[in-house]
Amino acid sequence: MRATVGVTGEDPGEGSRIWGEGDRDLPAEFHDLMVRMLTYHIENDSNPHYHDLLGMLGDRCRRFAPDERTGASLERLMGQEWEHGQINDRILKGLGVQKVTRPIEQYAFRLPINTFCDLAMFHGLIDRVGCYIGETWEGVPYRPLLEVAPRLHREEVFHATLGMRNLRLIVSTPDGLAEANELIVKWWPAALDMFGRSDSEFGDEYVRWGIRQKNNADLRRQYTEDTRPLLEELGIAVPENRLNRRFL
Repeated sequence: MRATVGVTGEDPGEGSRIWGEGDRDLPAEFHDLMVRMLTYHIENDSNPHYHDLLGMLGDRCRRFAPDERTGASLERLMGQEWEHGQINDRILKGLGVQKVTRPIEQYAFRLPINTFCDLAMFHGLIDRVGCYIGETWEGVPYRPLLEVAPRLHREEVFHATLGMRNLRLIVSTPDGLAEANELIVKWWPAALDMFGRSDSEFGDEYVRWGIRQKNNADLRRQYTEDTRPLLEELGIAVPENRLNRRFL
């Protein structure tokens, strides 16, 4: 796992302003961008669609875990996912948003998970995107998010590392490797599309306000450069980055 550095929880530079919850002089544009980012963020305990997703994932973790050790790790992962939703909900409430009912728009979360290999791809590739988004919260000038960013990042690294460990277990057999090479065509483009459009004006605004350190295109580029070699090392033939993509 390479996406492990960047989040420290420290103030982003001497003399930089860090806004707290309820600050009267919190800029309206900054407030609206924070609300937009966290509302679109899938993990939210007040969103019933997130509860539905966790229910599905929990079912797949219980059904597909091949052994006790893996089952215990997946149970730990699911507990952290519930807590991430609670953390995001608390931060949004501090920004005045009491409930989120937005449907899950990222299609990666609607792809079928029918086998243990699907589940490993989900954690190893889709959850891995969270490592890169979380790294860019290193210097976010909003203390409620800044303080929890190190924990969120560590736990997303655990989720992605577990997914890659499970993939390594799967591809150790010829049938497992064949399945992984079949499923990568589904999960690779979905993972790349998780970063959104490269020309998103909001991505650049997040960077301008320090909410993120990189825009969508730069984050996706870093992700592909880091992740493709890990998959190829396992014998998985990763498709061309534009194949079956919806957002370029």
